[in-house]
Amino acid sequence: MLRQEVGRRIRLARHAAGLTIVVAAARLEITRSALGRFEKGVGTVTVHLLRSMMDVYDQRMDDVLDMIRQARQPGWWKRYGISDKDFVALETAASRISNYEVTLIPGLLQTADYTRALFNSGREVRREDWIANQLEVRLIRQERLTDEEHPLQLDAVVHESALRNAAAQPPVMLGQLRHLTLINELPTVTLRILPASAFSFEATYGGFSVLDFPLPGQPSICHALHALGDERQDKSEFVEPARLRFAHLRSLALGPDKSIALIEQVADELWSS
Repeated sequence: MLRQEVGRRIRLARHAAGLTIVVAAARLEITRSALGRFEKGVGTVTVHLLRSMMDVYDQRMDDVLDMIRQARQPGWWKRYGISDKDFVALETAASRISNYEVTLIPGLLQTADYTRALFNSGREVRREDWIANQLEVRLIRQERLTDEEHPLQLDAVVHESALRNAAAQPPVMLGQLRHLTLINELPTVTLRILPASAFSFEATYGGFSVLDFPLPGQPSICHALHALGDERQDKSEFVEPARLRFAHLRSLALGPDKSIALIEQVADELWSS
């Protein structure tokens, strides 16, 4: 994310200086293709190169210098063996997530017991140390919901089937449902339940998220995890339809108060069963 923002800033600086990419590259003593990659956020701009740009473009870009230094710092996820290309790194940079889920509780709202049950339900046997590592990562991700300096706003729409899905043993599922009623009180969380009675064909497509970022000009990203892998798109022709789909599903869902009432109803049914 930071590399892309650096690229956007240096591209704007070049335009403001009235230089073509050919002329700018020649004055910076780099190739045109290299400058093009830097401006697209593909390559990593060094502090030395940025200082050269400041001279050639006759502009101060101290805030961009700070971004470059920050981008060189390894993300917290690295110590858990997670790649910079993983969704966790993307989520960490986001300031808002609009998330729709059909069959499971959103990861940011899961209890540790519920998450553990999911990990243990797959065909692949997970080692305990792997599960412990993943649970710690999940906890760090969830802390963003209560982070005062870098909060994450979560707007979640969850289908009623996720509440009734036997993803875990009844005591674990009951704890998960009670957790939802409490976490919805956070100012950063808005949880709405899409009742089974409000049928919409778009609700059957599967879960997806739209991530928005605080950096100016940073395009939003649509993310979906499905049977064929992890898919992300930042082009408007993909993101905007996803945003409209989420808005439609959100309009069909119950309001926060009625959603909590439905969660409590499902919990009571589970408790008495």
